Amino acid sequence: MNLLSITRTLPDTAHLFRTRGLNRAILFKFPNFDESQGDGQDFLNGDAGSAPGKRPVETGIYIPYDEHQWEAGGFAIYLRSRNSTVLLEEHFGSEAVERTIVHNDLSLLSLIDDIPSLDAFLLKTCFEARKIRVDGRYWQIAAEEEAQLRRLISRRVEPIVRKALCGGHDATIDRFLNAIWAPDLEEAGQFVAAFGIDHSEADAIFSAWKGITFYEYQLRRIAPRVRTIIAWLKSRDCLPADLKTHRPYDEQLLMHIERCGAMLNTTLLDIRQILGEYERSFNALLHGHPAPFREFLRAIRSRYWLLGYCVSALTSVVHLDNRCMKNTPSGCVPRGGVRAVGKRPAEAPPKAGVGGPLIHSGAVIEDLR
Repeated sequence: MNLLSITRTLPDTAHLFRTRGLNRAILFKFPNFDESQGDGQDFLNGDAGSAPGKRPVETGIYIPYDEHQWEAGGFAIYLRSRNSTVLLEEHFGSEAVERTIVHNDLSLLSLIDDIPSLDAFLLKTCFEARKIRVDGRYWQIAAEEEAQLRRLISRRVEPIVRKALCGGHDATIDRFLNAIWAPDLEEAGQFVAAFGIDHSEADAIFSAWKGITFYEYQLRRIAPRVRTIIAWLKSRDCLPADLKTHRPYDEQLLMHIERCGAMLNTTLLDIRQILGEYERSFNALLHGHPAPFREFLRAIRSRYWLLGYCVSALTSVVHLDNRCMKNTPSGCVPRGGVRAVGKRPAEAPPKAGVGGPLIHSGAVIEDLR
C-alpha cells in the first residue's frame, strides 16, 4: 500500500495517519510461519485469533531513504517485532506512538495488521465497521466492484441467517444482514449467540466470514491463470532452451521446478480443505444439522488467516508470471534461463512434485480444475 503516491494527491486534512512520516511510507504484508507452527494442517488445528504470533502474515512499514526515489533503498519496521514501538517513536516521533487520542496511529496500524492482506475491500469494510472515516482515495476500489462484493457476501450469508432465524420476517432478516457490515448492532450478537458463541466474538467472526467470502471471489478471478501456470510447470516449456549446455545445473533446475510444483500443491491443498469444510458445514446447516457450522464459526479466524495467506501467495505467483511472460508469448524459457538458478546450492527434492497430478480445491473452486 503505497502511501507515498496516495498522500501526494491529498490535502493534509485527508491523510490517513496523524504522523506526517507515516504518510510517506509504504505498507506491505509478508508471510511468517515459524517452525513451531508446522504445516497448514497444524495451523488449522490451532486458533489463529488467540495469539498474535499465530497469524501467518505480518505487516511491515518500508521507509525509503529518498521518498522521490523509493526504489533506491530504505529500511523497514516490522509491527510485531518486540521493539516496534521504540522504532516507531525513534523514526517518526512521539506522535506516532501516542495512545490517548481516539483512533491514534498505533491503533490504525494494529487494525491494518489484523487483516491478512492489503486488499482495498477488506481494509475499507474493516475501517467502516469501526466507524473510522478515511478518505475514499486510499482504498482505490471502484464503486461497482465494491457493490458487487457486498451483494455476493450478502447472498452467501442470507440462507444461513434465514435458517438461524427459522424463517423470520424479511424486515428482521434485513436487520441481521445489515449486522454483517456493522457488527456492533444488537443483531450481530444475537446471531452468534444462536450458535452458542459469546456476543463479544461477533466482530471477529463477521470480519473473518466476510474475508473468507472475499477470498473465494478473488480466487475465482485468478483461477484461470493459476491453471495455466500449473500446466506450464508440467510441460517442457518451463525448461530453458539451452539446458543441455549447462549439465552441471540441470539437476538443480529440475529440483527447483519440482519444489515450485510441490509448494503450489500444498497451497491448493490448504485452500481445498478450508473451502471444502466451509461448504460441507454450510450444507449441513441448511439440512438441519448446525453443529458442523458452529464448529466452523468457532475456528473461523484461523481459516480466514490461512486462506488469506494462500490466496495472496497465488496472486503473487500470477503477478510474477504476468511480469516475466509478457515478452514471451510462446511460454518457452529463452536461452540463458539456467543462469537464474545456476549458483544456488542444491536442495533435497520434495516428496510431491510437478510430475504427478496437482491437487485441486474441489467443487467450491471448480475453476481450478
